[in-house]
Amino acid sequence: MTIILGYIYFSLAILQLLLLTFNYSFSNWIALPKNKNTYLQSELFFVFINGFVLLNSSPLNWIIGIVMLGHAYGAYTLLFNPKEFYSSLEEIKAMTSQDNILDLISIPTLAIIGFIVIYSSSLTGGI
Repeated sequence: MTIILGYIYFSLAILQLLLLTFNYSFSNWIALPKNKNTYLQSELFFVFINGFVLLNSSPLNWIIGIVMLGHAYGAYTLLFNPKEFYSSLEEIKAMTSQDNILDLISIPTLAIIGFIVIYSSSLTGGI
């Protein structure tokens, strides 16, 4: 299950990279206030799938737990403090002249998370 989760993260990184080559910024689209529900659904999907893998991993895979907490924090911030969520996105965009900075951050992040999740069982002492 851990390997499948890692490949899901890799697939998302590749999908975002392909979309970016066609000048479509997925991260900018999903970060729009009108797409709040879509963002929350994607975050909650990853919270549940990470939780499922976490509960079914033996020994307990703390790396997947940290990734799950990151997704839970993203959903929590958007639900309970949306003003800060969107202002932090605007600050990130204001720091650079790149329009697609969110994609340029999320693509390598997803790829690194995928790599770490795939090898997390060997890092945490599992098989």
